[in-house]
Amino acid sequence: MTDSQKRTVLITGASRGLGRALARALAHEGWNLIIDARGAQALEEAASELTALTRVEAIPGDVTDATHRRTLAEAAGRLGGLDALVNNAGVLGPSPQPGLLDYPLDALEEVYRANTLAPLAVIQAAKEQLKPGACILNITSDAAAEPYEGWGGYGSSKAALEQMSNVLAAENPALRVYRVDPGDMRTRMQGEAFPGEDISDRPLPEESVPGLIRLLTGDLPSGRYEARNLPASGDGTDDGREVRELRLVLTVEDFDRAATFYREGLELPIVEQWSSQEGRGLVLDAGRATLELLDETHAEHVDRIEAGRKTPGPVRLAFEVLDVGATAASLEGQGAVAEKETVQTPWGHLNRRLRTPDGLQLTLFQPAAQPSGTEVA
Repeated sequence: MTDSQKRTVLITGASRGLGRALARALAHEGWNLIIDARGAQALEEAASELTALTRVEAIPGDVTDATHRRTLAEAAGRLGGLDALVNNAGVLGPSPQPGLLDYPLDALEEVYRANTLAPLAVIQAAKEQLKPGACILNITSDAAAEPYEGWGGYGSSKAALEQMSNVLAAENPALRVYRVDPGDMRTRMQGEAFPGEDISDRPLPEESVPGLIRLLTGDLPSGRYEARNLPASGDGTDDGREVRELRLVLTVEDFDRAATFYREGLELPIVEQWSSQEGRGLVLDAGRATLELLDETHAEHVDRIEAGRKTPGPVRLAFEVLDVGATAASLEGQGAVAEKETVQTPWGHLNRRLRTPDGLQLTLFQPAAQPSGTEVA
């Protein structure tokens, strides 16, 4: 097989950590590699290892530099285009990390330039080299979604990257655009984030690689994924029955009111939407999905705790939220009606039962370990 017949991937920040681990795994699978890093010596060491396995174009440089990005795109052209582009390069910012009130704005600007603007700039530079159905994989973090103290700079830069990825996917349905959280890892960046602490208990980056390869080589829809929660591909256990997504489909009489209720009341981001003479539809990202099965006795027990009575129907929506009171107020502002005040359940959660404008039963729940501004009834 010639180089042009092999799959080709561009991985930024591939001299160490997750980028190098992913490059090594793909090299073993025969992919052509275009890799970069700011440290020329570390990149040369990585290239020396990987060249024994496959063709490697190692290009030292900084992804925030336009000339370097053009050089990466030119390398992709020489190899016949890109099957995948992995934006892994990024910076943490000051260490130890300051709170936002004291965060130097010039340093914050550098974090945004590296973690948010540069990934888009790399994609723009290489857009003519992306093959039909190509995969774009943007590395993110749980700090993009969780309010960790001291992570305001890095986390907000990744949050912006996530929404950029979300919109990019909506604008380019022919591409697969993933925002992927690899989880905590034993890397240099993790050490910089926790100076002086022992991080030997963190998993090695290699533990996140199978999930990344699953996205690169599979056909999962664009969206947000946690790498270590994805089963590896090619492990001999996939017999075609694997469930890839749980989607609850609601038929509503007033489409605009329902769309506003879930999109604005719960702040669910849009994944896909359509409108034609056959009708309208909207897919919203509701986070991790699980299927909870209850027998009739326990279902009635839950109803009486949350609503004070047995409620009709076999289906009830349930959303885990950070603040039950604030979210309930938002939904009630969109027309939901409270079945009962917030209650503390026997299992320690704060729960509030609502009835949606369409008559569905909806439970908001907040695990006991999370702080709340909600008074418990």
